[in-house]
Amino acid sequence: MLAFVQSADFLGLPLLAHAALCPLLVAWAVLLARQRRARPWLRSARLGFALAWTAAIADAATVAAQRADPTAQAPVLALLWLAALLTASAFVVLRAREQGDGGGPAAEPPEPPWWPEFERRFRDHVRRGPRPPAPRRPVARV
Repeated sequence: MLAFVQSADFLGLPLLAHAALCPLLVAWAVLLARQRRARPWLRSARLGFALAWTAAIADAATVAAQRADPTAQAPVLALLWLAALLTASAFVVLRAREQGDGGGPAAEPPEPPWWPEFERRFRDHVRRGPRPPAPRRPVARV
């Protein structure tokens, strides 16, 4: 097994291909995250869910291809890299919106017109403290 891993052909793809695809996948996720701030369609939940479903289909195709022909590893790994790319894209599109990400409202909505009066009355109520309990009156029985 060790001799196989040390060879230039690691799981059907050359080691150089794996060394190039890993940083490309990370670079794609970073680029997508940066472009997400500038392009509102990259923040779309529909796009994110479509990417997630496509990634699930690519995963299923990978499993089906592996079961159909266990000796053909290159197409299986190509599908696996495609699924990883789609999964990373779906993650970046669907992640929670951060502060300053451009996803939330631009400014706070204005106060309702009744709010200042409510605040004044509430502060007066708190300053006065609780009212003493009203004396109990006996209830007349009929």
